[in-house]
Amino acid sequence: MTDGETPFSITASHTLQSPEQVQICTWLREYNWQANHSFMDRAANESQFETPLLLLARREDAVVGGLIANKRLTWLRISIMAVDPKLRGQGIGSQLIAEAERWGKEHSCCYLYIDTMQYQSPEFYRQAGFNVVGELPDWDSHGHTKFFLMKSI
Repeated sequence: MTDGETPFSITASHTLQSPEQVQICTWLREYNWQANHSFMDRAANESQFETPLLLLARREDAVVGGLIANKRLTWLRISIMAVDPKLRGQGIGSQLIAEAERWGKEHSCCYLYIDTMQYQSPEFYRQAGFNVVGELPDWDSHGHTKFFLMKSI
């Protein structure tokens, strides 16, 4: 500490709904407005800044797979994709990805991205044309890597 600086302390809390939390978010938003005004202006004023997407694969009346995503600007983020375990390997996941790509192109997306665990199917996404752009080793504290993948569409 240099002369004239007041010492500070750090405290922990498990309550996020507080005036202090509001202040911290305000500081970040103010900085973001200065650093990236066009993005922040668009986020604040565009009614469709984020658009949710739910794709369902059906056989007869039963859902056999689904994909949940969210479009933001030119990115479509797939947050969840799953197929009925009895029907995996039959192309349902590939069709869901293809439909997400089609929907993304129709809605001005240039990219798809997803994160997935080492045991969840990173190879499936690689085969679908995604590239690994990041990894977090031991993400779950049990030795499994989390992969971040993206694809230009």
